[in-house]
Amino acid sequence: MNKITEKIESLSNDDRVEQLIGFNSSMLIRDLFEIMNEVLANRDISTYKHTIRVAQIAKAIGTELDLSYEDLTILELGCLVHDIGKTAIPDDVLLKPDLFNDQDRRIMEYHPLIGAKLFAPRLHDDRITNIILRHHERLDGSGYPQGLLASEIDQLSRIAAVADEFEALTSRRPYKASFPVETALNILQYEAKRGALDASIVNALERIAGALVLQDVSLQPTGKFMEEIEHFRRDTFFRDTLSELYNYRYLLVLDDLKVLGEENTAGYLLLLVNFRGMGLFQVDNGVIVAGQVHDEIGQRLRDTVIRYREKRLNYDGSVMLFRKHCDYMIYAESNSEEESKELITHLREKVSQTRDEWGIEANCYRVWFPRSTSIESAMTRLFSLQVQDAESCKTTDS
Repeated sequence: MNKITEKIESLSNDDRVEQLIGFNSSMLIRDLFEIMNEVLANRDISTYKHTIRVAQIAKAIGTELDLSYEDLTILELGCLVHDIGKTAIPDDVLLKPDLFNDQDRRIMEYHPLIGAKLFAPRLHDDRITNIILRHHERLDGSGYPQGLLASEIDQLSRIAAVADEFEALTSRRPYKASFPVETALNILQYEAKRGALDASIVNALERIAGALVLQDVSLQPTGKFMEEIEHFRRDTFFRDTLSELYNYRYLLVLDDLKVLGEENTAGYLLLLVNFRGMGLFQVDNGVIVAGQVHDEIGQRLRDTVIRYREKRLNYDGSVMLFRKHCDYMIYAESNSEEESKELITHLREKVSQTRDEWGIEANCYRVWFPRSTSIESAMTRLFSLQVQDAESCKTTDS
């Protein structure tokens, strides 16, 4: 029997009923908040994990600041749903694996307003709504969505803001590496000194950061169906609707997720087909014809790739074709370059066919990399070969 049950058992019947109703209501409220957070998980697992960690960080800060049990509960619940408005943000923005442009950022900055609109009419207590609405506000008025000043931002929202930024800084994203805790704290201290964040809250986080242990974030088992839906959403985001080819940045995301190399191959081959004659072909034949030819080339390469593809669980196969502007990139898992020799031969035949039929000149660059090499490093190496070749051609022409 736990302490809460013991306390209830010691009360009179009327008081006991009242306490049980209050206890059950509190449990129901927490369950509803967790359900809402899992709804967000079904929309974007990365945001779900972010909100769980922010709630843990915020509660630890609140404990260090000696907040009441009620305020700690409100703070934790508010942080669990602080990004619930992202359920309305389009995939093209929410799932974008790169830095935002101005329009992306403007759309994303609506999420506090959307979340607050969900809660404001339904909660008599404004504290949770405030956390949702104000977690991106800054004390100097530089935040969003309302550009509030210090006097307009409550303490719980200030704590959520610090926890939110700290989690974002210390987490890896497809477009950035994670910062060490010390670096993240230095950034927060700079923000506090310039008047954007509450210095007392940043100081409290600094005191506990060394001992801060976040619980593992995991979802309840779902019979693999949610994983399949998540994979489909991720795949379709990077797949061109007309050509059904992936954008090459999809490979960076797969590498970031640590899912490549399922069959424990020793490494992988990256091959870049650079159609250096496509620009001239477009000038001579027009945009429409050039586009049709380019798509046909891609389909031929895709057919070749499919012939050598072996099934993989978390991505589209052991050999994949990607589009990079007018060029094509092939990723092929293998234990050596020699192992991919037949694939390379057939790809070169398709490239030669392009030259013979349409007079489009192309170069093929390839490098085999051990599995320990990141895709980002491998791409950098591959693209450098293209640049070196282009510079060599310029020198020869001059």
